[in-house]
Amino acid sequence: MSVRKWYIDQALQSFVRLNEVLSELTEAEVLACLDLEASSTRRLSVIDRLISRAVRLREIEYSNQLKGKYHGTST
Repeated sequence: MSVRKWYIDQALQSFVRLNEVLSELTEAEVLACLDLEASSTRRLSVIDRLISRAVRLREIEYSNQLKGKYHGTST
């Protein structure tokens, strides 16, 4: 899966910038940020925020799958 390097660079600039662009990141981009951050500076606040976002994206995806299966729609 491809990632947008600019967003990853922006997300890892600072915690403030991460919060500004986080909603624009795909799951693949969040995971790429996690890999980079964990292998370098290990800022726990950034890592924790990225983990929270990855979990939320999975939750949304799973919810949509279940709605599609049981309601016959995919929202």
